[in-house]
Amino acid sequence: MSMAIGLMACGLSGVLFGSCFVPVKKFEPGNGIFVQWVMCVAIWCVGLITYSVEGFPKFEPLAMLGGMFWALGNCTAIPIMNVIGMGLGMLIWSVTNCVAGWACGRFGLFGIKATIPNNPILNYIGLGFVVLAGFLFSKVKTHPSISPGSADVIRIENDSGVTAIDNDDEEDRPLIETADAASRVFNTSNAYRTQKRAIAIGTALIAGFFYGVTFVPVIYMQDHPESFPDAPKSGLGFVFSHFTGILATSTVVLAGYVCFTGNSPYVNPRIVGPSLTTGTMWAVAQSSWFVANDNLSQAVSFPIITGLPGCIAALWSVVYFK
Repeated sequence: MSMAIGLMACGLSGVLFGSCFVPVKKFEPGNGIFVQWVMCVAIWCVGLITYSVEGFPKFEPLAMLGGMFWALGNCTAIPIMNVIGMGLGMLIWSVTNCVAGWACGRFGLFGIKATIPNNPILNYIGLGFVVLAGFLFSKVKTHPSISPGSADVIRIENDSGVTAIDNDDEEDRPLIETADAASRVFNTSNAYRTQKRAIAIGTALIAGFFYGVTFVPVIYMQDHPESFPDAPKSGLGFVFSHFTGILATSTVVLAGYVCFTGNSPYVNPRIVGPSLTTGTMWAVAQSSWFVANDNLSQAVSFPIITGLPGCIAALWSVVYFK
């Protein structure tokens, strides 16, 4: 075990997690199901390379369960970011991810062994700041600005579709009628956006829980060598099994989506390359997290790796995506 290696792995993992969705954010992802599947193909390929580098250790089906948890949570990532943005979405689900992962490692939930930090007081204080940050993140709101006369048509999304207000003939209509019509549309749109926002935040919290328990099956096997004598000794030995669970779950979700849409899924061909890039970045980040868990306890690695990506994503969201 090496604290320096563990902290470097945390840093690499945090930066890549916080940046991995940037490539797909520039393109129309639709509902994200196809995007996730392409991501998972890249993830599995990185896992295969890691598997060969590790000398093809024994495949552990139980590790696939953790991959299933992650894939189920990640199905919601694109829809969440479409509603509340990449930075805010990642900040919110990172909080739940942190608390769930920290609790599993700190108190030994789901059969894994509890790991007590050297300074429990500082650990609790840090967790308290994370929870407080999550509450503050949920209050952040975005207000799209529309300059009068800057566009020929103002498009406002509401629950009945898209309503268009034509600016070209403003002079031909009484000002009060124009104001009343715009007010009704904006009020309906605001109520709809508020509802969508609440659903997105709630979904982000659920996704964060699935992310938080993704390592539980692997850590359980590492903590019970008597039950899994042939299991890999290092975290990287479980990567291929874990990533196979991710691809299998994502493929089942994609197949269900294709059946549900009558073989008419939304596919944007321009997003295939960015999705492969996103999946590769995520896979390297997740592999680094396995290394961090080996060198630091889960109660230490989780707050670092779940906190840093939100900050990185927020910088991308504000500075790059404006």
